Order: sequence, then structure tokens, then C-alpha cells
Amino acid sequence: MHAVDCEEAPAGAPVLTLERALDVAQQPGVRVCSLCGAAAELDPVLKGFDQGFEEGE
Repeated sequence: MHAVDCEEAPAGAPVLTLERALDVAQQPGVRVCSLCGAAAELDPVLKGFDQGFEEGE
């Protein structure tokens, strides 16, 4: 899965809403592109913003 402006995105690929992109990103076998920033934008939402933080920090 790529950001809209990613050069690696296939020609004619559909543009997804954020909600649909999150659904698709969670499907087995789907890879989110780390080169175009799609992963950076979707991973915090998929994994939770507070993952990796412990109480009291």
C-alpha cells in the first residue's frame, strides 16, 4: 500500500479513504510502503500511539 504521491504505486491504483486504508493494511499479506511514508502515517494508528511507552514516563 502506498501514499497517493508514491512513485512506486501502480498506475491506476484506487485511492482509499483513511478508514478503508486502515482496514486493508490489517489484512494478511498486505505490506505498507515505508519509502513513501504510508507506513509512517498508518502504523501509529494501527499499533496505537502509546505503544512502547510505560506508565509514569
